[in-house]
Amino acid sequence: MMATAGLAAAGPRILFAQGYPTRPLSVLVGFSPGGGTDVTARIVSTRMSSAFGQPIVVENKPGAAGTLAAGQVERAASDGYTILMNASGAFIHSILKSDFNYDPVDVCTPIAAVTKTPVVMLVNNSLPVKNVAEFVKLAREKGDGLSYGSDGVAGTTQLCGEYFNTLAGIKLLHVPFKGAGPSVVATASGQVDANFPTLPSALTMLKAGKVRALAVSGSERSKILPDIPTFEELGYKDFDFLCWFGFVGPKGVPADIVQKLNDVTQQALQDPTIQASIESQGMEIMPGSSKEWLDFMVKDAENIKRMAKVSNLQL
Repeated sequence: MMATAGLAAAGPRILFAQGYPTRPLSVLVGFSPGGGTDVTARIVSTRMSSAFGQPIVVENKPGAAGTLAAGQVERAASDGYTILMNASGAFIHSILKSDFNYDPVDVCTPIAAVTKTPVVMLVNNSLPVKNVAEFVKLAREKGDGLSYGSDGVAGTTQLCGEYFNTLAGIKLLHVPFKGAGPSVVATASGQVDANFPTLPSALTMLKAGKVRALAVSGSERSKILPDIPTFEELGYKDFDFLCWFGFVGPKGVPADIVQKLNDVTQQALQDPTIQASIESQGMEIMPGSSKEWLDFMVKDAENIKRMAKVSNLQL
């Protein structure tokens, strides 16, 4: 009787997983419409919806640096119908604000990475420097006279800006703004001297020639900015940090549903039209299994903690 009951209990879940999805899905985005996270979610979800034969509704839930939406997904049913387009910025914020106690494995189910992109060091065009070495020399001459803008406290830009400060032995003044867009505009106008935004946040201003790129993060050059050296090429070691977007669900999503979500994500990422759309946003696709995505997130969390501790980042 016990064995029969167990099979009976397991049966509906297995049948449910095999037929999944039988109704619309929700993809939550922790930022406002039009931003990189939102655009990426909509590009990929459209193709996934076609593969599933079910609508996928992208819902914007901005607030608390993306952690508001993340919290809502963490509390959702683990049935695969509510997932999050997670962003490295929200990931960083969660780690730094938790005093390094945030563990992604404890709060979510990794489903699939989607895109990756470097951080790019920008400077105002009027600054009399052509490369990182000249910038560092100028910063040392001016003491604390140079500044960098960021997308806010405990975000990607502050983490990378303070890490660069430490590696270069300089002290750029941190000036936080309400988002990456305003901080890049402030760099172009000369309100701040430098910036360390993600490439998508900087791409429009770079293409317009309103700011200058000096270096990118990562272990290899960006395909989108192939002429710009990496920090590591310039001698700034362990600056292989990359920003990313990827799908996660609540903790406990069944493995077969995770696999199905990952499968359709991989199909979407192989679509040339989607690849072109992603590259036009300043990003590259990041294909891989859910296990590879989990391993990446764990490694990335450790790297973020290391960068923050090396920088003695005080929030």
